[in-house]
Amino acid sequence: MRKVLFFLIIFLMMASLSFAKNIEAQLKQEFGQDLSHAPFFLRFSFLKQYGMDWKESSYSERKNFLTRYENGVAAELAQEKAEAKAESDKEKERQHEKDRIARKIKARLKAEAAEEKAEKDEYTERQKSFHQVVVGQQRELDQMVQSLQQEQGKN
Repeated sequence: MRKVLFFLIIFLMMASLSFAKNIEAQLKQEFGQDLSHAPFFLRFSFLKQYGMDWKESSYSERKNFLTRYENGVAAELAQEKAEAKAESDKEKERQHEKDRIARKIKARLKAEAAEEKAEKDEYTERQKSFHQVVVGQQRELDQMVQSLQQEQGKN
């Protein structure tokens, strides 16, 4: 267990050293070998923060300032990305909720339409049945009238 822990600590130290070298190489590439080619807003920020002109500062002071600046920019980008993802997730959740409500409403309307159709079909069926009863009774009445007329005609 100790060996694993020791290996992990050494690995992290090596990784942080290589990461620091990568940052320094990136800074040199972007701001020149002596880090003197910084844009005006960075030089102005340095002046406000340290009260010292950029040209009068040492390499290590510039490097520390620019490293903190780059880390701050990276942190801001990560924060913005996280906020954008959170907003996107929130928007997706709102859309899912909206879709769920729309499906619920659609299902309710479909059920109501099916119920109305069933009631209409039932009403139509009752009307047909009533009409058949009326027609049957009319026939019986007609037959009774005809038979009554035939009996009166014989007398």
